[in-house]
Amino acid sequence: MNYLDKAKEQLTDLVGKVIDSGSSGGGTQTVTISCPRDQVEQFWRDPEKLSAVLGDIAEVRSTGPTGYQWILHRGDAESITWDTTLVAEEGSLRFVRATGNGSSTEGAEIQLTFRDAPHDLGTEVTLRVQSPIPDLLTGAAAFKVLYRARALLQTGEVPTLAHNPSARAAAH
Repeated sequence: MNYLDKAKEQLTDLVGKVIDSGSSGGGTQTVTISCPRDQVEQFWRDPEKLSAVLGDIAEVRSTGPTGYQWILHRGDAESITWDTTLVAEEGSLRFVRATGNGSSTEGAEIQLTFRDAPHDLGTEVTLRVQSPIPDLLTGAAAFKVLYRARALLQTGEVPTLAHNPSARAAAH
């Protein structure tokens, strides 16, 4: 077996592992936000702020006191709607699939955990996402969401290149 055949075999094995691991999906990211814990927890309950943070990824609407509808944008393809119920537990919030909607987001869940950051530096927020998207993609999107949420909480603005002359055309 020559080096090229061996490299092809290793690459094929790696692609197979990535595809197999992508079916369960999940991503976890943590950031420290220099705001009080109750303010940070309240932020994640506001659909308008969630929509601002999600930008091009999704839009969030309230459908009741604990009901949220997520409209996930997929570029040129048709959007996916995900109806969730907010489950508040001590130190965490979970957005879980609303029962009986039979959506393609079966098993998808967003969990946020909050704890006081060391040395009174604010709040540590951990975002865990369970979705059918491969881990790398989900982890990158989770980081983007947390980064934008931290910026909005700390500065009152979401980072954008919209006013930059070299900005690309996008909704946000």
